Amino acid sequence: MNILIIEDDPSIQMLLKLSLEVEGYQTKAVGTVTTAWDELATWSADLILLDLMLPDRSGFELLQMLQQQYKSVPVIVLTAKNEMNDKILGFQLGADDYLTKPFETRELIERIKAVMRRMKMVAPPEVIKIGPIEIDKNGRTCKIGGQWLKTTSKEFDFMWLLCAHPKKVFTREDLLDQVWGYDYYGHTRSVDMVVNRLREKMKPNEHLIATIHGTGYKLEV
Repeated sequence: MNILIIEDDPSIQMLLKLSLEVEGYQTKAVGTVTTAWDELATWSADLILLDLMLPDRSGFELLQMLQQQYKSVPVIVLTAKNEMNDKILGFQLGADDYLTKPFETRELIERIKAVMRRMKMVAPPEVIKIGPIEIDKNGRTCKIGGQWLKTTSKEFDFMWLLCAHPKKVFTREDLLDQVWGYDYYGHTRSVDMVVNRLREKMKPNEHLIATIHGTGYKLEV
């Protein structure tokens, strides 16, 4: 599980990274809204820890931005701002939890686990319509621009994952884990082969599967 830490205090950054990595999480830490936004475009974050008081822009502004483009990624706010109005605003803007500094790292880890449990309980819709794509999970059918897209089982699972998380960047390793399964021991080249086949079938809409060079793929609509 990948956790993006957005915190401008280097000592808190280091404490969070060490505590989370001991628990087995993969982490990246940034200190500004700008670098956080750049990181999200190239790295697949499963959860965000967000400080509200950042040097370039407010964490509240970033919450609004996340709701527009990365709504599926849960956010836990970590802040010294403990006024009730700030907490209410944070939740209204899309925060999933709110922890006031100073805090115990053990409590943070339990809150992360609780947020992720809740996320797993929220099932995505069974039919997704996004841009020219209409995909039905139960029927395992997909249309693009009103035309049926004939897919293999893996091709459909790949399309469903991207459509269920629009704009999210998936690394090839992410895709192997979530489409092929954790017990799959194949090569990441399998992902590229599926993408090439899908793009050929999707013409002239092959651009909907965007390549993020050096990282992986995302849906671009």
